[in-house]
Amino acid sequence: SEAFFDNLTVEQEFMTGVDTDKVNTYIEDCISQKDPLIKILRLVSMQSVCNNGLKQKVLDYYKREILQTYGYEHILTLNNLEKVGLLKPQTGSRNNYPTIRKTLKLWMEDANEQNPNDISYVYSGYAPLSIRLTQVLARPGWRSIEEVLKMLPGSHFEERQQLPSGLHKKRQQGENRTTLVFFLGGVTYAEIAALRFLSQMEDSGMEYIIATTKLINGTTWVKSLMDRPESQIL
Repeated sequence: SEAFFDNLTVEQEFMTGVDTDKVNTYIEDCISQKDPLIKILRLVSMQSVCNNGLKQKVLDYYKREILQTYGYEHILTLNNLEKVGLLKPQTGSRNNYPTIRKTLKLWMEDANEQNPNDISYVYSGYAPLSIRLTQVLARPGWRSIEEVLKMLPGSHFEERQQLPSGLHKKRQQGENRTTLVFFLGGVTYAEIAALRFLSQMEDSGMEYIIATTKLINGTTWVKSLMDRPESQIL
């Protein structure tokens, strides 16, 4: 639908760093039309993440518009989004997202959704960060992106388990390596599709086992952070 593509266009603009530092007119229009609050929260959160936070006046403007349009009870929801880092004011620190996007090739301009050759097809051009990290880990390894890993939230480490000599097994020629990828908090179907695509690539030599605490999508994740999700129409 036209509404879907309008929304997708704005999301893709945020992912590529277009006008992420000012109030977005599409979000303004959606609020004025009282579109579902979850849609608004997803877009504002994406803009904040892609810009390493929002300018204080932009953040205050969004908050004021949301509370005046949807009700002041949602101040708790906004507080929850700030607690998990989805919404935050911009500090003096540099925005690392463009560097992360370019180094890890998170955005592919010519993604082929019909005959894909890269995991970015699952999001019409965006390669899920979690899966790109998995891909780099297999080849050439995380040491090649050490500086980028420091920019990502959370710590990273590498630990090698020493197996008793009797348990060592030589891989046969053509035998794939198996990697367990565990998603704490949840994984999306798109990420699962991207991992499946990786394992099916001719030169991958990898098989992936996926474990997770939950299956999620953008809507269910934001809904879990809302103070009164039952009052929202999806």
